[in-house]
Amino acid sequence: MRDFNKPKIVVEDRAVFLSLIENLFPNVNAEPKTDPELQQIIIKVTKENGLQDEEGFVLKCIQLKEIIDVRHSVFLIGNPGSAKSTVWKILAKALTQRDLETIWDIVDPKAVTSDDLYGYMNPKTREWKDGILSVMMRDMVKNNGMFKDTHKGKWVILDGDVDPEWIESLNTVMDDNKVLTLVSQERIPLTPEMRLILEVSNLKNATPATVSRGGVLFINDTDIGW
Repeated sequence: MRDFNKPKIVVEDRAVFLSLIENLFPNVNAEPKTDPELQQIIIKVTKENGLQDEEGFVLKCIQLKEIIDVRHSVFLIGNPGSAKSTVWKILAKALTQRDLETIWDIVDPKAVTSDDLYGYMNPKTREWKDGILSVMMRDMVKNNGMFKDTHKGKWVILDGDVDPEWIESLNTVMDDNKVLTLVSQERIPLTPEMRLILEVSNLKNATPATVSRGGVLFINDTDIGW
């Protein structure tokens, strides 16, 4: 309970949450489940990239790995400058060094229209025009372009504010169906290697149906120093 829920709780509520656990399980001191090998690799990769391997940063990388292991969709939440991008980039490099070669492709869903993101049918010619996300996901499934079957991890990074206009179409990808259904009736599955990482500053405009479909890693401003 502690290890799974603490990463998604804002810093002001942590003391309340920990005291609740202490009241429910008095005199129980559960040791945190750790992965020393991964921790050392993350520290090494962090230094190689000219960054400081402070404890809070390394912990966030490990927590993201733990969430990715159990959820195929993850909301990475934090204010601009809180190191959201750096956390998943360092983790991807660390996993690659651990013989779990991880590659990613990124798109800002707010920079394009919903049609450009998912694809659309030309109303006059009835021709299908592919969207950015549909091309990315199809390449990952079919091992096309820069994606190969040797890659153990394939991440779709959606770096932009959550907006019901574009995220509602992802609900079938984020739930247990794990399928992107396009207007052309094509269905693109989410393979076991694929993960959906949504990098956002907040979830103010997300519906409960969307939020409940993904894991959450919250990075407080105080978690990682400048």
